Amino acid sequence: MVRGLRELLPLMAGIAIVAILLISWIRSAAKQIGSSPRPAGFGISAPTTIHPAAPATPNARLRHLALAIQMYANDYNMTLPPMHSATRLQSLLMPYVNNPTFFIDPSSGALFGVNASLSFKSMTSLRNAGNIVIFYQTQPEPGTNKRWVAFLDGHVKQVDQKQWQQLSRQSGITAKPSKKRGGNR
Repeated sequence: MVRGLRELLPLMAGIAIVAILLISWIRSAAKQIGSSPRPAGFGISAPTTIHPAAPATPNARLRHLALAIQMYANDYNMTLPPMHSATRLQSLLMPYVNNPTFFIDPSSGALFGVNASLSFKSMTSLRNAGNIVIFYQTQPEPGTNKRWVAFLDGHVKQVDQKQWQQLSRQSGITAKPSKKRGGNR
């Protein structure tokens, strides 16, 4: 009888440890459920969408948008989204950005420009992604006469007017961008 108890002792210790961990996990889950806002009459609240604050600088917002484009393309067989309509592009990228403010240039209040010539193109067919502009400030920043641009490979840099003319031509950006918010581009 004593020998049987000795063999069961490690098993009982293991069960006790698992029980302690389980109780601790249940208590922490109960605290989280208890501290989250719930509609009246419901025991468990629905998930809430948290919109991260958009950075205050154009370069940080452009970097987020360039990353969102890369994630979209990764999810869609390396194909870029339709970019002829700023409104449509916003709706397609919202799952990756989660805040519509990211699409607005904090310097001017206008939507960032989009390279519509890249609509539906395969990223694998594009050479030199580091030289292809995907998003850009529609107007140079006051005082510097430079604008921020985001490239297809995800990097962002500020360019002067001469560099912009070369990059926009090289990237297939032909039309002058609209200054209106929410309009088609």
